[in-house]
Amino acid sequence: MKREERIKLNLDSLCVYKGIFSEKVGDKFKTLVDKLVNSNTLGECIVAYNEFTYELFKENKDLSFKEVIVENMLLENNPFNIFLEEKEQVPDFIVNGIRGELEVLSQIASVNSKDIKDCLLDKYDEQESIKKRIDSLLDWGVGEKSYIPKKCIDFEALKTLLINGIDWREYTENLIGFHKKNGTGRATAYGAFVWERFDNEEEGHLREIIDPDPIRLSNLIGYESQKKEIVSNTVHFLKGVPANNLLLYGSRGTGKSSTVKAILNEYYEEGLRLIEVDKKQLSDFTRIIRLLKNKKQRFIIFVDDLVFDENEDSYSALKTILEGRIENRPSNILIYATTNRRHLVQEKFSDRDEVNSKDTMEEKLSLADRFGITISFFAPNQKEFLTIVDGIVKDRGLYIKEEELHREALKWEKWHNGRSPRSATQFVDWLEGELSILNNTVL
Repeated sequence: MKREERIKLNLDSLCVYKGIFSEKVGDKFKTLVDKLVNSNTLGECIVAYNEFTYELFKENKDLSFKEVIVENMLLENNPFNIFLEEKEQVPDFIVNGIRGELEVLSQIASVNSKDIKDCLLDKYDEQESIKKRIDSLLDWGVGEKSYIPKKCIDFEALKTLLINGIDWREYTENLIGFHKKNGTGRATAYGAFVWERFDNEEEGHLREIIDPDPIRLSNLIGYESQKKEIVSNTVHFLKGVPANNLLLYGSRGTGKSSTVKAILNEYYEEGLRLIEVDKKQLSDFTRIIRLLKNKKQRFIIFVDDLVFDENEDSYSALKTILEGRIENRPSNILIYATTNRRHLVQEKFSDRDEVNSKDTMEEKLSLADRFGITISFFAPNQKEFLTIVDGIVKDRGLYIKEEELHREALKWEKWHNGRSPRSATQFVDWLEGELSILNNTVL
């Protein structure tokens, strides 16, 4: 049997993992193999080769076909891993079948550009010019280095075993254990997501953030009591004991959103995930619940800059969510929101003139009270502002006399954006640039 026929036989032998080769890189690879087996035209084969290589390059900058296969195998849903997520056990006959598929997958994933070029040369080697054309095609998967895990999570540990391994059958129990503990889907690997729903879509979807803001709590100077309270509530949530929805209220630039992002980075390896939802899409909350309720991870639904106009639909949606009358909010979901307005709904003078003005005002003020805890971030005074500046300067390793630093910082807050952690960071950004030019160094 020719090598391209063996590859095609392996592809045709897949059952549980056949979905890997139904879209994107996998689909282009399957098309390439079909052309190698069935086409009598070199041009068609070269086109298929380049289309596959292009798709692989978009997906993986190292052109590692094996890494793409491993990621799809671990992240895409299929009947096997969904069954494990729900039941946490699987019959022996299915385990034996999965073991066979892993053997086949490891053989497919080991294919590289040299193998494909050899197939082409076996079919089309009549002329030296053709050989040169085939040899000139962009290589992929040749001479790959050992994979080093990027993070200390189960996904990276198993990914490392598979990429660096040869026969994946020996990792069958590792795979089963991974899905039992972590479940399925992209939340097993990624920490931050955005909920998206475009105008032409009936249902929204989660899009993972490949490179989320890396900020840590140690980078946020000041507001220690606020951070402590948020950390405490989050730890309760992660441990599965009662925890509250949080409303972070305060002046702009005081670090409310940054604190929530930093919380994710602190507890990502412990299973915390963050999903940012625009207030206009809060009506999708039922859909989000159904996607997340059986997941092993714990999710913070993050709504930033929350403020409502009167009679806005999303106001009623959030109120219903917080009251719990919509589909019961599962124990693995909390809501963290930030706002510059203590009472969330814009008040009009006309409200005070209504016959039942008291009821109207009470209704508008009640939404914030439905959050279990409200944490206030007030603008810092001058001493606190300078302390924040000092902390950022120290963290960046900049050297400037304290007297000069404070003088310039106070000038900055008067002439620019006032006193806030954001303003302090903007000032230090400017200062670092000035010092860099002054010292004639490239940072």
